[in-house]
Amino acid sequence: MTNSFRERLEEASKSHKSRLVLALDLNIEEDLLESALHLIEQLGCELAAVKINYHLLLPLALRDLRRVVEAAHQKGLQTIADLKLNDISSTNLTVVKLLHEAGFDAFIANPIVGYRDALQPTIEEAHKRGMGVIFLTYMSHKGASEGYGLKIKLRSSSVKPLYRLFAERALKWGADGLIVGATRPSIIEEVAALTNHMLPIFSPGVGVQGGSALDALKAGTSYLIVGRSIIDSADRTAEARRLREWSWLAR
Repeated sequence: MTNSFRERLEEASKSHKSRLVLALDLNIEEDLLESALHLIEQLGCELAAVKINYHLLLPLALRDLRRVVEAAHQKGLQTIADLKLNDISSTNLTVVKLLHEAGFDAFIANPIVGYRDALQPTIEEAHKRGMGVIFLTYMSHKGASEGYGLKIKLRSSSVKPLYRLFAERALKWGADGLIVGATRPSIIEEVAALTNHMLPIFSPGVGVQGGSALDALKAGTSYLIVGRSIIDSADRTAEARRLREWSWLAR
């Protein structure tokens, strides 16, 4: 791979005038491989990247995932594996190797697992392979506040919400981006300011979960992650184009 993940993503974004990431959250009853390939072919020119989670990661073989990734690359898109990696380094390093073999450009990791013997070697190995690591910072569902919003008392006796610690550590540990739900524009704004806009913010939760694309973008979101609102639309191309135009013009 040439350049870093962030550089490649920015190139894809500029090429397509898009800050839209398609989440390939497909129904298990579909022909998953063919459906994924069709969506990439149909919508690729409206996107900057595709995100692939357990809807495809579990049922598809590695060789089939490679076909999906290659199809995205042929359209000039970046690919993100959404497995919320959250394990010790020996396991994480195996996952990084397999994702790299499948051609993925980046993956999402959970910073709760810590740095030593966990994310430090994981991030280092990912970067050696030209891959990016995106930190899960605040999810988009209603119950996210029960975890990411927890107030943590530090050794200094000061108190911070967990998501602020995750954002600070993303900078300190060398992450390549942050996940903050579009349903929390105030937190997007807070995290963007906290990181001095140095890391791209990826925001899921637009549409079906109640998040507003425009509110998220105005708050500081760099890339919208949208799945069901496009996939379930009567006119997928028109919906993707509408979101692409918003994502580009609002920034």
